[in-house]
Amino acid sequence: MAEIVSEAKGVTKAMIQKTLSYRYIIYLVVALAYFFVYFHRTSAAVMAPELTKAFNIAPTALGLFGSMYFYAYALGQLPAGILADRWGARKTMALFVFIAGIGAIIFGMAGTFSTALVGRFLVGFGVGFVYVPAMRILADWFKKNEFATYSGLLLAVGNIGSLASAAPLVALMAAIGWRSSMISVGVISMVIALLAYLFIRNKPHEVGGASIPEIEGTVVAGTAGPSLGIGQALAIISRNYNFWTISVLFFILYGTIMGFQGLWAGPYLMNVYGMDKAAAGKVLSLIPLGMIFGCPLSGIISDRILKSRKKVVFGGTLIYLLTWIPLIWMTNTMSPAFLKVLFFVYGFFGGFFVVMYANLKENVDLQIQGTATGYLNVFVFVGGAVFQQVMAAIIAKYPTTAAQLIPATAFKSAFLFCFVALIVGLVVYATQKEKSALS
Repeated sequence: MAEIVSEAKGVTKAMIQKTLSYRYIIYLVVALAYFFVYFHRTSAAVMAPELTKAFNIAPTALGLFGSMYFYAYALGQLPAGILADRWGARKTMALFVFIAGIGAIIFGMAGTFSTALVGRFLVGFGVGFVYVPAMRILADWFKKNEFATYSGLLLAVGNIGSLASAAPLVALMAAIGWRSSMISVGVISMVIALLAYLFIRNKPHEVGGASIPEIEGTVVAGTAGPSLGIGQALAIISRNYNFWTISVLFFILYGTIMGFQGLWAGPYLMNVYGMDKAAAGKVLSLIPLGMIFGCPLSGIISDRILKSRKKVVFGGTLIYLLTWIPLIWMTNTMSPAFLKVLFFVYGFFGGFFVVMYANLKENVDLQIQGTATGYLNVFVFVGGAVFQQVMAAIIAKYPTTAAQLIPATAFKSAFLFCFVALIVGLVVYATQKEKSALS
């Protein structure tokens, strides 16, 4: 058994137990931080009417405010990976969650729209340094056949944060106002930053535990590989063919999710099906709800049932691809009940993307795990931005109806673009040379 390691190698049962117990304290703190990553990401939509009134801004300015989070988030991905590997996940996460808290407070106290943009940017930049260090922590504290499960659970927590930024945030704003709500979230973020510094540890050895390779019996206790420079690490990753198969599919898959869920699904429901914002919001909430179930389940299937990253990613993405067929060929003829089921299934299988991080982990060395995750996330969030813009350009080519509505044919063309792109991504991903099955 992997957990029974000879004490002659320097690993005792007490050290193993220390690692296997303390990691859950770390995981809880990381999950708290990640809850607010998604909360901040989707909160702008709920606050839109209040922001428009408070700063007297046009829809284009509101769009700039929303996108500020994503630009800042993408900007931090590669530095987050480098810092997680070289400075440590503990300090990296603690510092930047604190910065996100400052940003939320600045936003809540903003007297001008420019100041609000600065606050929003700091929030996006700060929370952009959470997920990559979190993946580094999972790589250092959890076994290879647990990684997908716990990364999936983390994504589920994030999507719960997304749900919390809807109706619960509306209720909070009704009680204390949007400014006090954001200031409160900022203070909570600072508390989480303090918890991260106090309880997170980069390596099991820092609490007297055994490392995961030692527990699994894949390395002699106390040994470590040579340190690599940033340029060396990036060069090694860039020469890895499997990295590019993951990057291409992730760029397209997450791009379609952000293009649809993140921007055009709401206008689609309101323009084509005549829903108001409240009704559209209820249908849209089924996507993150589906992901709450799909993300952890995909990890469990990968770790315990199929014991394969590639098969789970490919199969989940294939079914996700099929959810686009009704959007293209039944664009304006679906019943409300069918739409609800479709959006839930869309989110459920869209959530299988989380296994790609486990897929990455098995293809790169542990010491450059953070850098590799950050490198990958650059493509992921650029994909989100690109697909939003391309879908917007396609939809803009179609004139509005006499009632000033976007026609169904415009959405159909944008959805068809996503469908074709996903096929290309799956073809590229299918060429990946799969690693041996998990034990």
